[in-house]
Amino acid sequence: MRHFVFWQPIPSFHQEGFLVALAQADWVASVTLKYETELPENRRQSGWRDGLFPGVALEPIRAGECPNESAAHVHFFTGFLTHREIWNSFKRISLRAPCHCYAFAEAPECVGWKGILRKVKYRINARRIAPRLDGMLALGQLGVDFYRGILPSSIGVYEFAYYDVRESEIHELDLQCDDSQQSASRHYRFLYVGQLIHRKGVDRLLRALASVSLEEWTLTLVGEGCDQQRLQALASTLGISDKIEWCGSLPSSELYAYYQRADCLVLPSRWDGWGMTVNEALRCGCAVLVSPSCGAASILQRSSQLPVEVEKWPELLEAHICGGTISAVARGANVQIAKSLSGEAGVARLKSVLCN
Repeated sequence: MRHFVFWQPIPSFHQEGFLVALAQADWVASVTLKYETELPENRRQSGWRDGLFPGVALEPIRAGECPNESAAHVHFFTGFLTHREIWNSFKRISLRAPCHCYAFAEAPECVGWKGILRKVKYRINARRIAPRLDGMLALGQLGVDFYRGILPSSIGVYEFAYYDVRESEIHELDLQCDDSQQSASRHYRFLYVGQLIHRKGVDRLLRALASVSLEEWTLTLVGEGCDQQRLQALASTLGISDKIEWCGSLPSSELYAYYQRADCLVLPSRWDGWGMTVNEALRCGCAVLVSPSCGAASILQRSSQLPVEVEKWPELLEAHICGGTISAVARGANVQIAKSLSGEAGVARLKSVLCN
């Protein structure tokens, strides 16, 4: 029986399904979530909620705290020498301690000259922490490729995901999707959920949609950000303002109605370590299209990935519109993909990693 300790910046609800399922596994003695701070106000304003972790011990990281070094303890440190209190605790573990230590992280943004500098920083960090690291849980293939490129070959790098809800919750949402009344509109309904900032690539989506020859589409944008006015001006210049709905930020509890009404979520990010909206959309049966620069792309088939060449996006978007609004059968298939991201699936994946 093992004791698992997760060292994280905040007690994020994006981890609750996985941690609660892990705490209930018959081969686990205990699960503890150590965190630096409570959920910050800016996250609440953007729609995040407090996590619910029955069966998991929640403890703030204490100044000068040293992790338990017993052989029964397995520690997972979020980031890659990036969160001060988390990694100060990591540094206090002696090299000869019998406990096991893993890093858990997305790939960092590697775009432009800042991306080059970031790669250098992470290579230096890899040399500093590798002697005490037993393995790396990397988010998506994007993360695997990045960390395999900077860590010694002796350290295993394992693909992981955000396993955010229990499978029973996905089943409940599946039933809601089946029972919901879909709009009779013949317009194909695209949806974007996230910040309106340059990294998220919404400008690329607007330009691609403006190049689509068909008129039977609408786009709903849920979120706020510093680029909102610029994006609204771009939509006006492109002549598509009347086809776009700007909704602002919404509580997470209200998002499901938007996913259920939509035919396809589009995540056009220039870089995204994962992309939690993909998990949320699939649970509601919504189709997804994501750029290959998103960590979540690795759980999807090629047909759900936007081409690397942005100039090819209009063709794919038009094909979705021509295919008509999403069917109940297609929604059911998307819900099945969501089940591969359940808390139980995450527990099974972790067990396979630890057995390597």
